[in-house]
Amino acid sequence: MRVILRERQQWGNRALASTGSSLATFAALTVMEEGGTAFDAAITASALLTVCMPMASGPGGDAAAVLHVSGKTEPLALTSLGRAPRAADPEAFRTRGLTTVPRTGILSATTPALVDAWYAVHESLGTRPLEHLLRPAVRAAAEGAPVTGQLQRWAQANLAVLEQPEFQRTYTAAAQPDAVGTRLRQPGLARLYTMVGRLGAEDLRQEVGTELDAVSAQFGGLLASGDMTRSHARIDSARTLEIAGHQIAVPPAPTQGPLMLQNLALYAPLAPEEGSHRAAGIHLLAEVFNQTFGWRLKHLRDPEAGTAAPDPLAPQTLAELSRGIDPDKRSPCRYAGHYSHGDTTHFVLADRFGNAVTWVQSLGLGFGAGVGVPKLGLLLCNRLGRSATLSAGHANRVRPGARPVNTIFPWTISDGRTALRLGGTPGGDGQCQWNTQVAAGLLFDRATPLRALSLPRWTYFPGSDKIEAGRREQLHADETLEESTVAELERRGHEMVRKASVGGANRLLEAGSGALYGLDDGRQEGLTAAC
Repeated sequence: MRVILRERQQWGNRALASTGSSLATFAALTVMEEGGTAFDAAITASALLTVCMPMASGPGGDAAAVLHVSGKTEPLALTSLGRAPRAADPEAFRTRGLTTVPRTGILSATTPALVDAWYAVHESLGTRPLEHLLRPAVRAAAEGAPVTGQLQRWAQANLAVLEQPEFQRTYTAAAQPDAVGTRLRQPGLARLYTMVGRLGAEDLRQEVGTELDAVSAQFGGLLASGDMTRSHARIDSARTLEIAGHQIAVPPAPTQGPLMLQNLALYAPLAPEEGSHRAAGIHLLAEVFNQTFGWRLKHLRDPEAGTAAPDPLAPQTLAELSRGIDPDKRSPCRYAGHYSHGDTTHFVLADRFGNAVTWVQSLGLGFGAGVGVPKLGLLLCNRLGRSATLSAGHANRVRPGARPVNTIFPWTISDGRTALRLGGTPGGDGQCQWNTQVAAGLLFDRATPLRALSLPRWTYFPGSDKIEAGRREQLHADETLEESTVAELERRGHEMVRKASVGGANRLLEAGSGALYGLDDGRQEGLTAAC
């Protein structure tokens, strides 16, 4: 069993934060220690993560969160996801000689959405001036964020995506062999976040829209200022599932949150006594993932654009998917074939008032589309290129103004009384799998949070993400997975690939018992801390 270092666990009375950057963690704790709420701190942490982990998220990207408000039993979901340009339809790509949406570049881009999430949370739940909450990010961008080993590696891996010399110069500095320990200055982000703190949402979107017009014209894109006239952010009831005496909450479609609920609903009646981390449990979960990824490819779409998808938790839907599960051997992959590190980051926060947040934000892939507005430090998200298709009749086909299906989502588990657990992870289609593995450990194996995050992690390939088209049918597993378990999975038809570490960093926070408890699994940089 993979063992977590004890310092990865933290207890607190007043506030707890677990993020991918020590600067973001301490800034969030400071906001809460000074009387702000977890919602105030979420804005601070989100902004600082774009400065400290610019390859993983940015103001041009997306956000999805589950929010628990003190005194209210109903969890809320925040979705702030970029849209396809209004001029984007399959014919617009075909007239350019394209048979698919490019993976990167201006034609892969969706509209910037993250800043709208800050405005929406601040308007609905904030208690401190927005300018004050963004001050740590402005300072870090202007004075320089520390270049860590992870930032250096991820910058090196994704530099080729960047098309504009201004961004190339900025991030090449972070990719140098001797860059670790230096500071990465991003004056464009400092300029943008100063504007966000002083302008209203509509004025800010107008400013950004004007700049996008020029960039889109320069690179032959479809984006226009008119694409920025309305907010991307929604705060609504979370999508929930009652199972094993608990309520699981996730953001709704077009995130893949509903797939996690499907996974748990399908696995629950099959869960073996020996646990989800043994061969039988891993095999059954892999079979479940195969079925739900197939459902996603066929049905999941933006409910605001055209016909909504069928209910993923309808009894007939679950019954049909269940029939495709073979308890003994690997089933043929349902990936229809229709179409790296550094693209997402996640954090969890809780305050002494009883509020809690789990939040994921992303640029699509590392450095997103590779183009944007250098003077504002704004790289565009390439979610359209990563996710959408030109296929007639496909659920996730490019539609003007539609939000492409998005891999990002966090989750919460509540017993309906006091206990509350919040979690999440970065990692594309891995999020559906690793989040489900942690939740299955908590719900069905009765594992402690420490054990649930310490168990060997594994990933089923291919999933349903466009970038996984053509991948071999394999299970990638931590090298700590027992040899007998590997042998049994191979007997069941799985091609096994052992790796030093599988997956992004899982972060988990527990509240409701009086004290606050949090931990992360140590797979990536970051800090879990409390006060």
